[in-house]
Amino acid sequence: MPTSNDNPIIELVEAWATHLGYYDGKIDLKSGDLSSFTTPDCTLTAHAPLWRTKSGEERSVPVAAVRNQLARMQRTARVERHDMHLALHPDGDALCLFFVVKGRLVFVPFNMMTVPVAFVVQAVETEDGLRISEIHEWRAANPEAACRVLVEECSWPADTTMEPYVNFGAMS
Repeated sequence: MPTSNDNPIIELVEAWATHLGYYDGKIDLKSGDLSSFTTPDCTLTAHAPLWRTKSGEERSVPVAAVRNQLARMQRTARVERHDMHLALHPDGDALCLFFVVKGRLVFVPFNMMTVPVAFVVQAVETEDGLRISEIHEWRAANPEAACRVLVEECSWPADTTMEPYVNFGAMS
């Protein structure tokens, strides 16, 4: 499986993970602009029924707002990502991470939620190089379901597969 050293899209997602607290659960809001890995208009869209989003009411949220929301949330909650799998688009401009999000309150020793997620990243070539332009989060029960989302919702090739991948804040 490729690493960030041999794949630009993985390097961008690793920068995302670092800036959005995937590794240490902390977000430094003073770290400034996210332009080293995102486009100015980069957004995240959570698709129904993920995160209580209702069908037809999905909206794209600017990444700066996502970062602010996560920073507030991470003061009282901890998020871990387990069972991580990775699929790379053959064009090199997109990837999908499947993982199971386990969240708990800081002062509670057990998980309050367990949610399987297909985290789909789309990038575009800019004058500064490849940058993340949009992220979509889909509910997917397992890596096979994540592949179906990629094919049916994101127009990825029918032979898309996912491989186990431990990185981006995954615990196992």
